[in-house]
Order: sequence, then C-alpha cells, then structure tokens
Amino acid sequence: MSLNRFFSFSLPLIIMLFSFSIYISISKMITTYETTINNDYSIVLVTTTPITQDVIKKGISFNVKNLKTLSREQILADLRDDVTDGSFALLQTKLPYFYTLSLQEFPTSSSLEKLKKELLSIRGMKSVETFSKDHDNVYSLFLFIKSVSATMFAFMILFTLFIISNQINLWFYEHSERLHIINLHGGSLLYGAKPILKLALLSGLFAGIVVVGGIFYVQQNIDLIFSPELAQLITQSNIVYTPIEVVSIVLISLFISFATVFGVLIKHRFK
Repeated sequence: MSLNRFFSFSLPLIIMLFSFSIYISISKMITTYETTINNDYSIVLVTTTPITQDVIKKGISFNVKNLKTLSREQILADLRDDVTDGSFALLQTKLPYFYTLSLQEFPTSSSLEKLKKELLSIRGMKSVETFSKDHDNVYSLFLFIKSVSATMFAFMILFTLFIISNQINLWFYEHSERLHIINLHGGSLLYGAKPILKLALLSGLFAGIVVVGGIFYVQQNIDLIFSPELAQLITQSNIVYTPIEVVSIVLISLFISFATVFGVLIKHRFK
C-alpha cells in the first residue's frame, strides 16, 4: 500500500467529512438562533372583549407558550396628553384589549398564514399582527443557509465517491494480472481485493480521526481562528458535538469508503 494511494483515498473523505461537520455546525447554530428569535418573537392580538390563554389554545392548532396582557391603563396613560378630555373619555370606553402571543416553536411562513386565519376566527378577535414581513425575511434566511450547507454536503459526497471510485478502478487496472491469476486458481474477487479493502478501512479511520481532531481543535481555538465577531457568534451558538455525532462522523467515513469499494467490486464481478 503506497502512501500516495492512501492519501488519494483519505483526502476526499476528509474534505467530505469537514463539509458534513460544517453542515452540522450550521444546523446547530440556526437551531439556537431559531430558539432565541422565537423567545423574542410575539404576535400582537387586539380583541373587543377580554380573552384567556385557554380560549386561544382551543381555537388554534399551534402550541401556545404564553399569552400576556398589555396594560390598558398604561396605553391610556401614554395617550392622555395627546388627546382632548372628550376623546380620552371615549377612548376609555372604546379602547380594545391588547395581548402578545408567544408560540412554542418558530413558525414557518405558510403556518403563520394559517395561524392568523385561526386567530381571526376566534370570537371577539378584532385584529392580528404577525409582523409577517420581518418574520419572512428571517425565516427565508434560515432556509437559504440550510439549503446551501446541505447542497454543499451533497456535492462533497458525489465528489468523494467519484474520486475514490476512480482510484479503485485504477487499482484494479494495475493489479488485473494478479487478480486474473487468483481467479484461475479458484480464488474469489473479494479475496483478491483484500489489499484495497484494507486501504478503505485504514483511510476511513484516518479521515474520521483527522476530522474529529480538527473539530475539537477548532472548538478550543475559536478566538485564534476566527475574527472576534464571528468567534462570539459561534460561542453564543453553543455548538457542542455529542458522542453520537462524533461516532457518526467516523462511521460515515467508513461507510462511504466501503460502499464505494464494494460498488466497484460488484461492477468488476459482472464484467
């Protein structure tokens, strides 16, 4: 097993696994910010009569986190100096009730429209303000970032499969005579391909270890690698890899490596 052949197997796997780790990191970052934004995101409700959280829960198909009442007294106090006594007296009798509604999860753009219709169907509901324009901008940005990272990961998988399969085909071409002799003596193609299977195993393990080591190195040296602003953003996102995710990186490396080898083996078997 030559060093060049080993690295020709390992490098595509390392690139693919780093793209996978970037995809996981971006997903974790977006999830964190979705939670943060959802905590700050509220829907303003205006009703003609007082309403309770239980009524809201029964009237919509979304999980309600909290319903807060905006003080009518405070609203009237803010308007007191801007209107006449007669208008103020009228406001005291006609002023509707205001609430802020928070949800358990950050809604999608389509579900927000559905939510608004459900809220408006509740008796006594006069107006619903979802701030849809700002919401849609944020949600579209989340979807775009997720799509870009997922597409990059998919292309990296295709790139890795292409490079490794070419390397395996080259190996079969270089060892065609040896494999033919093994076949004449009753040996199986799998037996003859033991060196390339060993290479796949070692390359997969090496690539997985390198990427896992790289991830932990980056986590421990964020301030040295990234700008202060980006380092703070990453730190606030609290991107932590679980043991399952670490093991998954190594297993994906081994799976891609062995799947490519066996795919080429099957192709050569039926030639």
